[in-house]
Amino acid sequence: MEVGCYVFPHYHRSALNDVLYGPGWTEYVLLRGARPWFEGHPQPRTPLLGELDEREPSTWHRYIQLARAAGIDVFIFDWYWYGGGPVLHEALEEGLLGVGDGGGMRFAVMWTNHPWAYWFPTAGARASQGWLGEWEDGELGAYELVYDAPHGVEIWRSLSYILSRYCGHPWYWRVEGRPVVGLWDVSLLVGELGLEGTRRLLEGLRELALRLGLPGIHFHAVCQEPGVLRALGEVLAVGVDSYGLYNSVAVGASRLPISDNLPRYEDAVREVVERVWPKQAGLSALPYWPCVSPGCDDTPRHLLPRDLEHPRSWRTRPVVGETPEVFEGFVRAGVEFLQGRGGPKVLLIGSWNEWTEGHYLLPDTRLGFGMLRALQRALTS
Repeated sequence: MEVGCYVFPHYHRSALNDVLYGPGWTEYVLLRGARPWFEGHPQPRTPLLGELDEREPSTWHRYIQLARAAGIDVFIFDWYWYGGGPVLHEALEEGLLGVGDGGGMRFAVMWTNHPWAYWFPTAGARASQGWLGEWEDGELGAYELVYDAPHGVEIWRSLSYILSRYCGHPWYWRVEGRPVVGLWDVSLLVGELGLEGTRRLLEGLRELALRLGLPGIHFHAVCQEPGVLRALGEVLAVGVDSYGLYNSVAVGASRLPISDNLPRYEDAVREVVERVWPKQAGLSALPYWPCVSPGCDDTPRHLLPRDLEHPRSWRTRPVVGETPEVFEGFVRAGVEFLQGRGGPKVLLIGSWNEWTEGHYLLPDTRLGFGMLRALQRALTS
């Protein structure tokens, strides 16, 4: 069994955010500016190691030591392409790939093909109308689009860039000999290219991989976005090689009854283990890689609700009560789930550092190294 952990590259200075929010802006700004929405709400979260710059190899040297000690084999980077080129790639290219021999850690990239917008009201997002209805904020209006998802020739350009630039790297993660490339939202590809067109795209990329001297490509479909979940049957019919979630707790919590009682972490975990994994895995004979998540709370990205007394009306509903003990049991359940299945066995974690969505393994001043130690215990027992 291998363990892969997603990385969200938004905690370093980037050319993208220098333009959108001002020179030097990172999402640490939202993190430190968060405030509690209710009594006992653990906000703001504070990194125990400080606000490390993820463009620096020294940061990744420390991360690799922590991750390897806990049992993580692979860092899977969310990877973006807008305006004709990569963005938010500095953490990977300047940070991780600047670390000596890599410390035994492998890496992969997930082609994260959603649009990019002024996402964060707490960072001065601009109100607009008529776009991204799935995520519309009743108090703010729809988010203002900055870049659309890659489409047309940019789909091929961005994916072929990944194959040619990263997949031949000696540290790149391979499953059954083939480099793994994650695909965030296959439903957007199907919407533009159709089923057969998407199938031809993936076959063309596999042919390109062979011309580049690679033994092929393993495409992993991420099943997180609403559009993917609605069209999962089509997504799995286009020629991907495996599938799984990104933040499983968010999906589990979304299936719990909506009330003024906030969803509890242990209940969301139970929903994932008992219902979400079995249901999704039963849709296809393809390998299904279970994903575990240490939490879910993206309130730092949102304005304080006008009606604090009724959580059912909030734009986002944080999951409460996460503990290392419950997370340890979650990981054990993922390992057990894999033991009874064929194909390559991979346990995914969402994620390493997505601080402002509340799912991170990195130590904070509240739980210390608790989540990392829980992971280590679950994987070594």
